[in-house]
Amino acid sequence: MRKFVVTILFLIAAASTGFSQSRFVTYNNDRFHFSVQYPSDLLKMQAPPENNDGRTFLSKDKTVEMRAWGQFNALDLTLDEAYQRALRDHSGVTYRTLGDRNFVISGVSDGKIYYQKTLIRGSGDTAVFYTFTIEYPKSKKAKFDPVVTRVSRSFKFDPHADI
Repeated sequence: MRKFVVTILFLIAAASTGFSQSRFVTYNNDRFHFSVQYPSDLLKMQAPPENNDGRTFLSKDKTVEMRAWGQFNALDLTLDEAYQRALRDHSGVTYRTLGDRNFVISGVSDGKIYYQKTLIRGSGDTAVFYTFTIEYPKSKKAKFDPVVTRVSRSFKFDPHADI
């Protein structure tokens, strides 16, 4: 019995170390003053776009793509309107939530899991939207679901920064 318990504890420890061994690095965006952590051993940060609104992060095999960016509210959308647009843009939504200052949608489409979290700072045409997305094959669910949780929790903007 003792050998069985030791074996179970070893298996639990081995299973949990896969995620904890990922090396998370923080990306800070100087233009829109937001930050997000990403697993640098799983995703490589790509070159910045010319307007420096955010970054794309890709896995070596290019099957996983994460993006994080800020954008001005040029269309003068409310958070609810942005949420409704995001829902229309995605099929297979299995999870959605709309808060006072953010929304999250997630689901499965074409064999890939997607997740989007959008935050809003301000209101009206002076508002800024901050969005983080990630898409990965269903076959990588066990590996990337914990990553999504950590990245999502780390995604934030500086409410005191001048933009």
